[in-house]
Amino acid sequence: MTHYKRMRRPERDQTETSAAVREFEVFFDRYPNSMLTSEVRERWREARSRLSEASYKVGLYYFRARWYPGAIDRFKEVLKDDPGYPNRDGVYYYLAESLVRTDKKAEALPYYDRLVKEFERSEFLADAHRRIETLSVQ
Repeated sequence: MTHYKRMRRPERDQTETSAAVREFEVFFDRYPNSMLTSEVRERWREARSRLSEASYKVGLYYFRARWYPGAIDRFKEVLKDDPGYPNRDGVYYYLAESLVRTDKKAEALPYYDRLVKEFERSEFLADAHRRIETLSVQ
C-alpha cells in the first residue's frame, strides 16, 4: 500500500505504480484465499490502469507529433500488457489511425472492427464506422 499511496498521475514517473502492481501480484500469489483479495484486486486494477494510461498518453503524444512508429509501439504495448484496460477504445482507434497513416491499412481494419464490436458507446465509433467503410471499399 505504500507504493500505491505514492503513485503519481499518468503524466508523471510511474516507478511507484509499477512497484504497487508487482506487490499486489505478490499478494495474490501468497494469499490466494485472503478476505482482502477483492479490495486488493480493485487497487491492482487502478494501478494497472494507471500504467496503461501513461503508455497511452505517450502514444497519443507520438501520434499528434506524427511519429507513427512510436505511437504504434506504445498502443500495441498497452493492448499486450493490459487487455482489460478500460479505455481500449481510444487505443484501438489511434492504433488503427497510426497504421492507416503508415500505409498498413489491412492491419488497421481489425482494430476498427474490435472498437465497433467491443464498445457500444465511444467517442470514436462514428469515425471508426467511416474508416471501415472507406477501407472496405479500397
